[in-house]
Amino acid sequence: MDKLFYLLLVILGGAATAVQSPVNAALGKRIGVFEGGLVSFIGGTIVMLILVLLFGKGDFSAVLNGPKWQLLGGVFGVIMVMMIIIATPKLGVSLVLAGVVLGQLVAGMFIDHYGLFQTQVVPINMYRIIGILLIMAGVLFVYKSKVGA
Repeated sequence: MDKLFYLLLVILGGAATAVQSPVNAALGKRIGVFEGGLVSFIGGTIVMLILVLLFGKGDFSAVLNGPKWQLLGGVFGVIMVMMIIIATPKLGVSLVLAGVVLGQLVAGMFIDHYGLFQTQVVPINMYRIIGILLIMAGVLFVYKSKVGA
């Protein structure tokens, strides 16, 4: 049951990404791509600040003691948000998110297999490869539905 709860949480996060995509894209079209990205991150920073103030129990000073690669998460967030802002008006939300999911799963499988970034090692196996191939097929079908057969 514990894993099901967390799976439902990430599904909710995925739904939030689906809503975030057209919202950020519309803002980017109105005020500029990079300006829209900045406004998105300012809004997210305000929400995170509130969450830290209300619920935070961590230690910010520990950030200085860890590996410097751990500070790059925001950089990857910028890449993700900017690519979504740029691509959504051209491809539509469904195709963008299908591509995002494919990219996440391929990269995630590679990260799992090698235990990169201090993650648990989960070797690539036939089930994972079949899963990726099915997602690729799904991306192809969504693409074909957008551009026509």
